[in-house]
Amino acid sequence: MAPRADDRGAPSPSSRRWLPVLIGALVLGLMGVFVGLKLELTSEITHFLAAGDDGRLVKLSRQLAESELTKTTILVVDSQDGDLEAAIAAVDELAAALAEDEEVAWVRAGWDDDQSAAIYELYFPRRMYFVAGSDAALERSLGPEGLDDAAEELKRQLRLPTAALIKQIAPEDPLLAYPAILDRLEAARAGPLELVDGHFVSGGEAAVLMFGTVHSPFRAEHQGPVQELIRERFETLASAARAEGHELRLRQSGVGRFALRAEAQIRGDITRISIISTIGVIALFLVLFRSPRLVALSLVPLAAGVLSATAISLLAFGRIHGLTLAFGASLIGICIDYPIHLFNHHVLEPASDGAGGTLRRIRPGLLLGALTTVAGFVGLGWTSFPGVREIALFAAVGIVAALAATLWLLPPLMADRPEPVALQRKLASVAGGLIDWLAAHRGLLYVVPAASLIAIGVAIPRVEFVDDASALTETDADLLAEDEEVRALVSRMDAGRMVVSIGDDDEQALQKNDEVHARLLAARDAGELEAFRSVHDLLWSRDLQQRNLAALSEGADAGAGSAGGFAARLDAAFGAHGFRPGVFAPFAAALERTRAGEGAAPLDYETLAASPLAEAASSMRVELDGQVGILTLVRGVEDPEQLRARLADLDDVHLFDQRALMAEIYASHRESTIELVGVGLLAVFAMIFIRYRRLGPALAAFLPALLGAGTAVAALVLAGFALNLLHVVSLLLVLSMGVDYGVFLAESREHPSEVAATISSLFACCLSTVLAFGLLAMSSNPALKAIGLTTGIGVLASLVLAPTALILFGGTTAPARKSEHA
Repeated sequence: MAPRADDRGAPSPSSRRWLPVLIGALVLGLMGVFVGLKLELTSEITHFLAAGDDGRLVKLSRQLAESELTKTTILVVDSQDGDLEAAIAAVDELAAALAEDEEVAWVRAGWDDDQSAAIYELYFPRRMYFVAGSDAALERSLGPEGLDDAAEELKRQLRLPTAALIKQIAPEDPLLAYPAILDRLEAARAGPLELVDGHFVSGGEAAVLMFGTVHSPFRAEHQGPVQELIRERFETLASAARAEGHELRLRQSGVGRFALRAEAQIRGDITRISIISTIGVIALFLVLFRSPRLVALSLVPLAAGVLSATAISLLAFGRIHGLTLAFGASLIGICIDYPIHLFNHHVLEPASDGAGGTLRRIRPGLLLGALTTVAGFVGLGWTSFPGVREIALFAAVGIVAALAATLWLLPPLMADRPEPVALQRKLASVAGGLIDWLAAHRGLLYVVPAASLIAIGVAIPRVEFVDDASALTETDADLLAEDEEVRALVSRMDAGRMVVSIGDDDEQALQKNDEVHARLLAARDAGELEAFRSVHDLLWSRDLQQRNLAALSEGADAGAGSAGGFAARLDAAFGAHGFRPGVFAPFAAALERTRAGEGAAPLDYETLAASPLAEAASSMRVELDGQVGILTLVRGVEDPEQLRARLADLDDVHLFDQRALMAEIYASHRESTIELVGVGLLAVFAMIFIRYRRLGPALAAFLPALLGAGTAVAALVLAGFALNLLHVVSLLLVLSMGVDYGVFLAESREHPSEVAATISSLFACCLSTVLAFGLLAMSSNPALKAIGLTTGIGVLASLVLAPTALILFGGTTAPARKSEHA
């Protein structure tokens, strides 16, 4: 029967009782629909890179994680019998399939005639801007010796098989500036690639294809279908080739596959943990309470906590990191504590006025426990790690929602006269007897905290931190080996090491990059580095291009408006080597038109970005808060400090080592995160002290958590683990649940008959927590394993220490008398 109103139109007591349940069910239903529609996971490691006011290089590191460099995937196809044609045919088929996919922004498997024509139109009219890449080289190239060398080089080129092409362009380009540009473009491929019939080939037998995606490589919903397309299409091609006697092999390099593998692993762990933890909690409740109704009710706070936290996190961040959701799945360990505590007290020590009365009696402890837990996580909201802030918000919202569901939704749904089961009575009896025995042997109790302190003291000098965000994810060894094989075939630059030239705009950054190029050439000649790849191969600053044009125009008759000065010197120098006078008149005319502003304007980034070289250019350029960074990749740097010294006088030019920089920043912010945990601890202790107004009970509530967290760290360190950021964050879970245990016992210290019920509640809470986190500890993912081990060990230690602290500091020595309901 539906609830009814009384005669005056006001809601009846029955209606008022069920109103929170109806509202709660509606809200949870709406949140469930929202989460189902909007849930989007990410595995981006940038979530665990420091953000905030950390300088442009840190922001650069974050941007590189989603730049064109990381969006690019390289495919290499070869045949075991060395049939290059079969490999090229397969690459062509893959390129055609990828070009039709909306997620693929571009595909390159070589150069076709249209692209060659576009490059000719891009550079040949601007050849006079690209004579020499530095002032020193320009002065030598246009001097007497340089012109003699240019004449000899032209004669040599005219004797080669490519002489027909040279004859066509020589009258307009006697300095062969355009062929030199093509040579630089060839070198810009930055690897042992060669062109065979217009296709990229490595090692003479492997065909190469490169493509870029529209979205970040960490967006599984976009990367997954692309990888599935590659897999399905290649399987078809390999099967057809096998029928013709060829065994094709596909290898690839790209961030996307690693991100997909990491996300699949995290999703699998979350699913396994959630299912097994839920089954374990249900089994635990059935054993303890023998009531399917209470089993169902226990899931209400858990659902409220996880759904609320997920919905708020999606609203705040748009997406949720997989580690956050895994961490959230383990909130079972906290959220389930509240209904367990309520159910156990209601069964063993029920109030005369029903479940609501039982709740009112234990509500102060529940509120204080939740408040201290939330306070600890809220403190992490100020950390510089976006991923940690996300975890903090998720946990804080989840705990508040679980507590609210326990306070307002459960009492109306609970029976007023519960029947305790034999196991509960037995647990309460054993717990009461244990407390009585421990109280009678107080001297022995000092052994437990003493052992904890000794372990902590031994472990602290041995603590080592892994300050590397990549340590939070597991790298698949097979994928990594394949990735390195492909990069060795295609691109041999050092991963994450580059020179970055920063300017207020493209022109300023390119001017600095021109100077960087000259310095790196000198460094390479001096053996300080093996090789480098620079935008300078594609684009020079407008200033340098104009200096090239000015040098060609030097000595021009301004009044006549001609470039006759240089043209005359050119004719004289080349005439001495047998060239007919006047043969280069087309060059002189083109130079005059360019000087007069009638020819092509200097090449700029926008024009280059609209050409077939757009992908190569964009991968070497980043935007940094209104400024522009031009990247130069390097390989084989012998001494980084020596190379830094060579670049030291250039303003805002940096030798950037992503891994080293992020380790340094990571360590700094890891230390600040630890400090925030410490501040949170002080806040928690202050709240506990305000509640009890005496040091003894406050220590009884607080010390189990503190020593439990220390014991967890000690156990990990002594077992040989190096700690990472997630170990630090997991300590907050230990502190949160440990404080809950201490608070619940401290609240019952003046009611000895309730101590036994509280101890049995904590035992059940600990079982559910260890179950959830024990599963995390078995994950192969380093971050999940860190959460699982730290929390599992710490919570178990807190459970052992909580009764000890109560007896030593709680201010009561009364025996835990059995309940009249026991």
